[in-house]
Amino acid sequence: MKESKLHAMLTAVIDIVWLGLLWLVCSLPVLTLGAASTALYYSMVKCVRHERGRATRAFFGSFRQNFRQATLLWLLCLGALALGLADVYAFSQMGAERGDFLYGFSRLLLLPVPVLFPWIFAFLSRFQNTVAGTMRFALYLAGRHWKATLLLTLELGGTLLIAWLMPGIVPLLPGVVCLLMSLSVEPALRELSAGQGTGEDWYNE
Repeated sequence: MKESKLHAMLTAVIDIVWLGLLWLVCSLPVLTLGAASTALYYSMVKCVRHERGRATRAFFGSFRQNFRQATLLWLLCLGALALGLADVYAFSQMGAERGDFLYGFSRLLLLPVPVLFPWIFAFLSRFQNTVAGTMRFALYLAGRHWKATLLLTLELGGTLLIAWLMPGIVPLLPGVVCLLMSLSVEPALRELSAGQGTGEDWYNE
């Protein structure tokens, strides 16, 4: 009994690290980061949390299935980030200094992407919808579950800070952070899917 539990734990740890590495490799072109994030979330929940299927197969299955829509959504995120950074630069050129209203306002323009990012690609990993529909549901989820949204944003910001301070552990971060984020996201997705069904028995267990 102890050996089976130990084996299951070791398998989970290996899958967490392996899925994180797959995410890193598949995100290298940058433009594919959306599809890689969708695949990471899907395979993490299915294979690690629900212990169903093989991690690699689940990852690439989701990657292929959601590639087009995930890439479009990620391009929208990149565009929003670019506009936000352009505003930051413009306000700085206007003389906005730390503590000024314009300084703070320009930084707030960067928040929508990190706030919505976890919801967008987690939703896409579970539900079929249009690009516009996915964005609407992400906004709905972020607002309805604002405490989870705050925690997710802090986790994402903390991950970037850790990666900056300790780049040597970057390969370990994606899988671990995705697993932590799923603890906040899954209750919201389950609530959303109640009575609708997802077409996958493992998710409704």
